[in-house]
Amino acid sequence: MDSFVPSNVPVVLITGFGPFRSVLQNPSWQVAKALKMYLEWKCPIHIILEEIHVTYDDVSTRIPDYWLKYNPTLVIHIGVAVGAKEVQIERCACNDDYCYKDNNGCLPEAGRCVKRDAPETLTTHLPIDDICAQVQRRTNIPVIVSDDAGRFLCEFIYYQSLFIDPKRTVFIHIPELDENYRVENLAETIQLIIYELLRYVDPLPSLNQD
Repeated sequence: MDSFVPSNVPVVLITGFGPFRSVLQNPSWQVAKALKMYLEWKCPIHIILEEIHVTYDDVSTRIPDYWLKYNPTLVIHIGVAVGAKEVQIERCACNDDYCYKDNNGCLPEAGRCVKRDAPETLTTHLPIDDICAQVQRRTNIPVIVSDDAGRFLCEFIYYQSLFIDPKRTVFIHIPELDENYRVENLAETIQLIIYELLRYVDPLPSLNQD
């Protein structure tokens, strides 16, 4: 992590995915970049962006390294849910039954995320039901809690981070971009989610928006 970041400034690691299949510009990465490059924040936050390749090996290698390298206050993974009509805050992730091939045509060994001594399901410890309700009052975009992250790279990356620290991890699915769901308003909605999450992982006086 950058040595100049004050110790009382929360470090938020945000990931989005790169191209996959016919999606050459992945909206999850576009929205992730917007959170750092285009939005103004009402309190000091150090944002770190990482683009993730849509491969199981990349996730398995890089995610544990990022936790060690950055020691983030909060980790936000963003992915696209094809056909979704709302922003979905994912509650949990499963360890096995990963049967969809990645960009390299590969599957994880034995279809599992973590091979040994790992629970079947992991759940974020953050109060996402309350956070969802708070955010919904401040945005016109529908925001819901989901219990199915899809058993592909989105759920795979979520399990990886939940296995490391469920008290600092959330996965957010966004809809595909259209006239109603644009990079700007999706990024603004996720910004609201981050504000609420930080109250629970690193509460600071400057986070009060009232």
